[in-house]
Amino acid sequence: MPTAFHNTNNENGVRTNESQYDRLLHLIYDTLDNPCAWKDFCAQLREATGVASIHLYAFDRQRDLFSWSDGFALAGAEPLERIRPLYRDDARLAWLRAYPPGKWLHCGIELDCADGDCAAGFELCPLEEGHRCAALCKLIEQNGLAVMLACRADAEAGPLPREHRELLERLTPHLVRAVRLYLRRFALNADTLANRSRPPAMLVSALGEVLHSNEAAQRLLKATSLVRVRGRRITLAAPHHARLLEDIAVSEARLRNRLSGARTAAARYRALRIVGAAHGTLAPDAPDAASTDPHGQTHSGRGRAQASASQQEVLYAFYNVVTADDASAPELRAFAALTFYHPRSAPLVDERVLATAFDLSPAECRIALLLAEGLTQKEIAAHVGVQHDTVRKQLQSIFQKTATRRQPDLLRLLLNLPARGMGAAAEG
Repeated sequence: MPTAFHNTNNENGVRTNESQYDRLLHLIYDTLDNPCAWKDFCAQLREATGVASIHLYAFDRQRDLFSWSDGFALAGAEPLERIRPLYRDDARLAWLRAYPPGKWLHCGIELDCADGDCAAGFELCPLEEGHRCAALCKLIEQNGLAVMLACRADAEAGPLPREHRELLERLTPHLVRAVRLYLRRFALNADTLANRSRPPAMLVSALGEVLHSNEAAQRLLKATSLVRVRGRRITLAAPHHARLLEDIAVSEARLRNRLSGARTAAARYRALRIVGAAHGTLAPDAPDAASTDPHGQTHSGRGRAQASASQQEVLYAFYNVVTADDASAPELRAFAALTFYHPRSAPLVDERVLATAFDLSPAECRIALLLAEGLTQKEIAAHVGVQHDTVRKQLQSIFQKTATRRQPDLLRLLLNLPARGMGAAAEG
């Protein structure tokens, strides 16, 4: 039998559907245990208010980017793809910081949208054609993170009815409470996306300014002097430093002028091989120091460094040139998306992850780790002190447990395993 809906008057004399309100309230707190419930809440709120779509999103001020998004009836390409990643110079951020948390802004009630201020205040991304802003609330702003809930209506629709505005007001304290309890997940979303990749990575401007670096890059800076960051500016050994910045600047100019092939050339990956001597002295002109320029030409140094290959420290930098958006030509900026490989500090295969993920025995883990270090089956047998046939049988068991068939497949798997967090590593 369908649940009966009971309409009552609230403290303001407005008739509300209590069953609907209770259902929305339960969905809000369901999100604490089930993040997917945000979409269910947005769907139910859309049904209750009759708006076209509901959008919940978070803005990470530390990185100047939108870090989280969910909702119901959003445009197909919308959640974060249509939001530009860099808003450092966007005037709408000043509005966002100034507007008080927990207060709803209702289009057509508190603002006159005819002059366009409403769109500037409400929306930080383009709206689907035929939709307009209806209401927006910055739920919280805490620890550099702002979380917002936006309601969008059809273009011809008027302001939200008073009963719907009252419903939003009644839900707001609970939304704020849930978002505060959920805050770590909103914040961690950006951290997880930025730091999930194991290779050290940086985003560098044409002036050498480091706009972002992940945790792996921070660890790399402590492990080698071949790359440094001082005053938020990167420093590489000559001639690589000048070549990198010149490459970004040239690509930026070509992209601004919309030259033919500029975007394809910018997207092409380049490689720098930076060599240091035994005691950390940079040796950029060592005979085997080489790099690849944007045109694919290899450059080899002709210096007089005499350090042997075994004594030299090597750092590989791979990058391509990217742009923040497709803004008008004078405003376009280009950046180098850098990733690094430092053989001396590259993460090893994590034995605990390997054992837990595939239920390998200690002996099988040891075989897999030695294989990842480059030893042959015969070398592994000699190192462990067992017969070659024993190693071969254990390797067959590893193949079966990891669903691989050949050593190259197993090696690719081992080199792409996730690493445990730093805290877990320390505990181990």
